[in-house]
Amino acid sequence: MTRFRALPYAKALTAVVKDETIERRERVAEELDGGAAALDSVPEFSKVLVSPTVSVEVKSAILAEVLDALEIGEPTRRFVHVVQNHHRLQHMGDIAAVFRELLDQSLGRTRARVETAAALDAGQRDLLVQAIGAVENASVIADFAVKPHLLGGFRLQVGSRVFDGSLAGELGRLSREIEIEQG
Repeated sequence: MTRFRALPYAKALTAVVKDETIERRERVAEELDGGAAALDSVPEFSKVLVSPTVSVEVKSAILAEVLDALEIGEPTRRFVHVVQNHHRLQHMGDIAAVFRELLDQSLGRTRARVETAAALDAGQRDLLVQAIGAVENASVIADFAVKPHLLGGFRLQVGSRVFDGSLAGELGRLSREIEIEQG
């Protein structure tokens, strides 16, 4: 499902939880992520829930048991059933991601993925998060990963934007330039 199709569902849930505490809205996002992960991890489960040969009642009963096992509460539980009734359950991952984006946006924060060739210490991480926050004018939640193949520098992803300041990225750009020049 594209962001365009996931957006109405995520907006609807956002409207439902808008008056909840930040902690409760965060919990809803975690519950959506957990539900989406469960669907992705058991393909047979997803197939049953989208199969036209399985009755709506059976699908709802199966889904209710899974939601119980995952300890998913209201209003997430009702929302997942609505998504299932609209035959969009296979797109829960996209809906959960868009909901998380809307939640982050409402709280004035952004998420970043930082890949470095070597591990950064806490001070370096803090400085980088502060710099990203200043550029983005938002509070930043950063996920750090060590990727030795970068050779040096770092690669930063904020939303759909990628900034590649790695040595591997620079070597790749130089290689493409040489290919273009050589025709």
